[in-house]
Amino acid sequence: MCIHVAGQTHIMRSTLKNLMARLDPLKFKRIHRSTIVNLDRIIKATPLQKGEFMLDLDCDEKLKVSRNYRQEIKLYLDEI
Repeated sequence: MCIHVAGQTHIMRSTLKNLMARLDPLKFKRIHRSTIVNLDRIIKATPLQKGEFMLDLDCDEKLKVSRNYRQEIKLYLDEI
């Protein structure tokens, strides 16, 4: 897997499930079967069709939240 941090990409041999178990669940959420996001980096969430979201991050990246993970992200967005 590839981990993107501060403009650098690091390669790690692990599964996303194992990585999620090691991360703070209050700070990191899975948003797609292949993507985990640091919640502190989200600056904007735009609803899309079919209940999905597009997240704008503070590093000028855009990430799509899949329908399978939308409920958890929606709960987080409702809290902030």
